Amino acid sequence: MHNFCLLNIKRPVLSAVFSMLIVIFGLYTFFELSTRELPKNLQPPEVVISTQYTGASPSIIASEISEPIELAIGGAEGIKSIDTLSEIGRSTIKIEFFTSIKIDDAANDIRERIARIIDNLPDDSKAPEVRKASAGFSTSMWLSVSSSSWSSLDIGDYVKRNLVDAFSSVSGTGRVIVGGINEKAVRAYLNPVKLSANDLDIREVENSIRKNNIAVPAGTLEANNVDLTLDLGKTYTDINSIKKLPIKKIKGKIITLGDLGEIKYGPVSEKTLFKAQSPDALNENTVGIGIYARTNESTVTLSKNIRNKIEEVNKTLPDGLKLSVSFDRATYIKEAIQMCYQSIILALALVVAIIYLFLGNIRATIVPAVTLPVSLIGACLGLWIFGLTVNVFTLLAIILSVAIVTDDSVVMTESIYHRVENGDSPLVAAATGSKNVIFAILSTSIILLATFAPLLFIEGISGTLFREMAITLSITIVISTFTALSIAPMLGSKLLNRKKTRSKLILKFERLFDSFGEFYYETLKYWIRKPKTIIWFMIFVVFFASFLFKITPKTLLERNPDRGVYLVFGKTDESSSFEYTVDKAEKVEKRLLPLLQDDNEPYQKLIMRVPGFGRSSQSYNSFIIIALLDNWKDRKDSAQKIVRKAIGKIVTVPGTMAFPLTPNSVRVSNYQKPVVVTMTGPSYESLYKWQNSVISKLRKNRGLADITSDYSKNKPEVQLVIDENKAKDLGLSIQAIGRSIETLFSGKTVTTLNESGKEYPIILQADLRDRRKTESLSKIFVRSDTTGKLISLANVVSFEERGSPKLLTRYQRSKSVTLTARLVGGYTLNEALNFIEKTIDEEAPTAGIFFKGKSLDLKEASSELIIIFALALISAYLVMAGTFNAWRQPFVVMLTVPLAALGGLIFILLFNSTINIFSQIALVVLIGIATKNSILIVDWANQLRLKGKSIENAIVESCLRRFRPIMMTSLSTLIAMIPLIIGNIGPGAGEGIRLAVGCTIFGGMLISTFLTLFTTPVFYLLLCKNSKRVDEVDIQLDKELSK
Repeated sequence: MHNFCLLNIKRPVLSAVFSMLIVIFGLYTFFELSTRELPKNLQPPEVVISTQYTGASPSIIASEISEPIELAIGGAEGIKSIDTLSEIGRSTIKIEFFTSIKIDDAANDIRERIARIIDNLPDDSKAPEVRKASAGFSTSMWLSVSSSSWSSLDIGDYVKRNLVDAFSSVSGTGRVIVGGINEKAVRAYLNPVKLSANDLDIREVENSIRKNNIAVPAGTLEANNVDLTLDLGKTYTDINSIKKLPIKKIKGKIITLGDLGEIKYGPVSEKTLFKAQSPDALNENTVGIGIYARTNESTVTLSKNIRNKIEEVNKTLPDGLKLSVSFDRATYIKEAIQMCYQSIILALALVVAIIYLFLGNIRATIVPAVTLPVSLIGACLGLWIFGLTVNVFTLLAIILSVAIVTDDSVVMTESIYHRVENGDSPLVAAATGSKNVIFAILSTSIILLATFAPLLFIEGISGTLFREMAITLSITIVISTFTALSIAPMLGSKLLNRKKTRSKLILKFERLFDSFGEFYYETLKYWIRKPKTIIWFMIFVVFFASFLFKITPKTLLERNPDRGVYLVFGKTDESSSFEYTVDKAEKVEKRLLPLLQDDNEPYQKLIMRVPGFGRSSQSYNSFIIIALLDNWKDRKDSAQKIVRKAIGKIVTVPGTMAFPLTPNSVRVSNYQKPVVVTMTGPSYESLYKWQNSVISKLRKNRGLADITSDYSKNKPEVQLVIDENKAKDLGLSIQAIGRSIETLFSGKTVTTLNESGKEYPIILQADLRDRRKTESLSKIFVRSDTTGKLISLANVVSFEERGSPKLLTRYQRSKSVTLTARLVGGYTLNEALNFIEKTIDEEAPTAGIFFKGKSLDLKEASSELIIIFALALISAYLVMAGTFNAWRQPFVVMLTVPLAALGGLIFILLFNSTINIFSQIALVVLIGIATKNSILIVDWANQLRLKGKSIENAIVESCLRRFRPIMMTSLSTLIAMIPLIIGNIGPGAGEGIRLAVGCTIFGGMLISTFLTLFTTPVFYLLLCKNSKRVDEVDIQLDKELSK
């Protein structure tokens, strides 16, 4: 490799050309890379099957829809889990596949399997809808269409007619949903008393409406050489034609539909509310438009495209309507990535300043000032080649690589400059100085690559996240090694010279550093004679680091993230009506409105939806309020402090349980709480007993709060008991009774009205006042099949009130219940899950235990941390053994790892951080960069021994010679981490992520650097005193060949 360095020194133009090519193609690909928050393919392939069966109870949904579909899809290839939810009127089955399965193939397989059993599903249920959930797991943007003059019904109609299709056509859009829309329909609110007074039952009205609104081809009229098509169009052209529809003739009088009740435009669903409040627009009628990104589409690119479309749409928007962006996930992403860019630039500047202080030569700073940008820009070319994106993880890798790239160029520059200081010309110094450090640079680079290699083979969420960082770091290491062995010596031969005059600052720093070097020499002479003390110290370090690892809080992500928003999740009693929940939600909102209107408070907008999102979307006792905060630069407080200020106003509303939290999740989950544990069992009765005993124990744990289960028998239900014998005597079938009750109480879409090219459903239902009490059932009459007379249901139906489950769940095709809880104080998710597992084992030993949401993410990530760390250590050791051609010397180098881990853990605790995905990555990176210092010492000691020096003199001289480059590289690494730490003073997007990485690397390098200067020489003397020279085999071979 020295010949490669010499080639670049002798052919500087060739070296410059290669560098320019890297920069040109790197810059081009940088602008081609898509920008995201997280890596692609983080979400597992998932298919969701939704089936509507209006009015059906959870038990009917489970037995008639969910279980038959489960049976049909159970044999599909690559299924990892099946999660089934049966609730009133709807079945939702989520099928997660292994990452090796292609989502399109999986979805097609599921569709084919459902098609085979669709005829076995209830006639009145809608066809199952199969969609790929990976095509937009979470909403990328929410848009608000608001007006003070338009009604919600008219806004919703306009949105459905014009805006949904407009935004669906935008490039990158995967799905568009409408939130809070009161979708327009024709509502026929019938009076049961008027029906019976006119000798009608509901089925006759339903059939009459349906039969009078059909479009059939009537044939062709042939006349005068012209064929005229006869079209028998639909009867209903407007709402008046529906009102005038004749139903029956009694004593010469035509009874129309309008005579039987109130016919008017109304919403399809009467139980949905969406509100958006801003300081300058309160209580306006609002409809939300949710934009989901297509699979692996850049959220930032989609946001730009949607905003361009908004500008276009606003030009044609009718008077009185306003279209604006309420929530944009790209805002956080762009801000977080911008902060990463700032950290990179600041780190580069600080590193160059450190090099100037040590070498005192402004020309010497040009070398790293050129090699660093070339390496980092070249990394963009590598990202493009490997199909990666610019995201938080790849940018963190680039920030970390600043320290790694700096080490290579600094070591090379210092070695050349040392020769210049000793009197060599720049050209000779470049040739000889580069030769002295080639092995150290190459070996450390190879070791770093070996450290990251195991990350490429890890599966699950950790594998996806670590893989991108490992590839990014590996790319920068390869390019850094190339630039350190090509550009650095070439520039050194041209630029470095011995400066005769130094500035006062440099002279003062040199005096300070020289005195520090003398202090190190004196202390080294003392401690090198105390090997037993150093051995016991290392034993203490290992045990103390293990102890700190055990007590350090472990979380999936950073603690207390600030994403520029917080969420308020609210619930009322299980039996609460929609109207009651809206009232409580508006009272919570009312308490937050003064904060919104206060100019001194950092609020931009409040968005409220009843019912909530996810699993709560069909629970009319739930609501959610999204509080959008000012930009991080425009406020002093973090989201966590803002939540603390608002929490007193939120949690004290009587009759509701509401709590705020800041969103924090790598993968999207339907669960708002961090603790999510599912138990499976043979029956719901057994599960009910188990959950009660488990919950009673969990409530004694002060670290857990708001402990709930998704299975309860608190929802009031009226069981209709039909006297079958009496019904048969009166000529009433169970089907006729059920269908009549279903139409009047649940509502049924019987046909449609085509108006202005848009079809609106016509829905039959009893008036609200006739649906409020069970006594209203006595007003319903059904025609007898035997006598033809109307029979009151009061004659054959009785009522029983009882508690019933609001929903039924199954997991992995077994009956299940899911327990959720929030964490209190410093109680970590890892501690909570361990406690819950132990409790379930004690109280329900035969129950199956599964995890979901953040709990599953943490379990997957935690289980792989030790494996990742162990594989990284083994890989690094074996590669060092190969490069050093020895087994003991790599062990000496590896002793720096416990020192680095100790420092990292100490600083994690000092900065109130946690062991999370980001700090785990930093700990793995520490294995590579912390061993560099020890490698520099051991390598130079080996070179001195080759020159005939004793091992004692060689190791001491090596420590003194490598003291300056070690200090330079270590301080450069520490300085590069400072922007990650000090950048977190005050609120900022992604500050917790940068802090987790920054404090871990900073602490690990700070402690390992100073301790390595003593532990490495001591253990080198102890373990390598009787070892053979590195070139022992070469000498032996030369002797034997010379014979």
